[in-house]
Amino acid sequence: MAVWPVEGGVVDPFVVLKSDPSLEGVPMPREALRDPDSLRVWPSTDLAGYLFGKDSEREHRESIAADIDLWVANLEQWQITQAQVPLPASAPDAVFDQLAEHADRVFLSVRADPHDGMLAVRRIRSLVERYPNVRSVSLSPHMTYPLIPPNSREYYPLYALCVELELAVFVNVGFPAPRVPAWAQDPIHLDDVCWFFPDLTVVMRHGGEPWVETCVKMLLRWPNLYYATTGFAPRYYPQPIIDLLNSRGRDRVIWAGYWPMLSYERLSTELSTLPIKADALPAFLRDNARRAFRLPAGPA
Repeated sequence: MAVWPVEGGVVDPFVVLKSDPSLEGVPMPREALRDPDSLRVWPSTDLAGYLFGKDSEREHRESIAADIDLWVANLEQWQITQAQVPLPASAPDAVFDQLAEHADRVFLSVRADPHDGMLAVRRIRSLVERYPNVRSVSLSPHMTYPLIPPNSREYYPLYALCVELELAVFVNVGFPAPRVPAWAQDPIHLDDVCWFFPDLTVVMRHGGEPWVETCVKMLLRWPNLYYATTGFAPRYYPQPIIDLLNSRGRDRVIWAGYWPMLSYERLSTELSTLPIKADALPAFLRDNARRAFRLPAGPA
């Protein structure tokens, strides 16, 4: 079995779990969709299926994702010492209880809708008070309806809460896969957020294309801004991000797997072929995620 090009295991801040029906993805608001193809498959959550061809083992990985014991064993097998699971804020408490049993290995990102206002704020506060392994709030601007970018006033109560509770914001940037307008995910909107909330930790995810250069400029500008490689196989990592990781941005780029859509075998194999400096790998694969999400040390 391929192993990671660094000793001591890795942290994966985006691992999907499907052990409960409430975790079967997050459907797009139907009102946000206009084209016939998207409307025909709605409420399927696989609107982005065209981006990830199903390899021969994908079905097997999906079956592992549906069983919490197999899922944890898979993390151990692949030396994932800590993994973050995105959960909808509406997930039943039983799901949070189940994952609290694995809090040494599993931390949580709670998906919030800024249009829910104080309802979202109160729900997240309640979850954090009961489940200390909640370490971030997950935001997907392209899935808000009406569509609003992350510097809109609706997000600000969530940002203030994250500062207060020392949670990171884990936010989509770049063209979305579902066929909805992309402008809300231009990373330049986060420039306002980082300016107004200098104590807020923001982690950009899902690539930022075609605005990768903007991401790089902002990473050099704001000390609490990070970039995670979610949604991309290593062979497709943008070259400006690799260059940043090898130079001034060594402490700002976070590896993320996107399992089960991408297999750990592929991820580790492709990663070993990239021109990443050896002394940057511990930060990339583990240390930056621990710092951004304020994680304690995970299991050996």
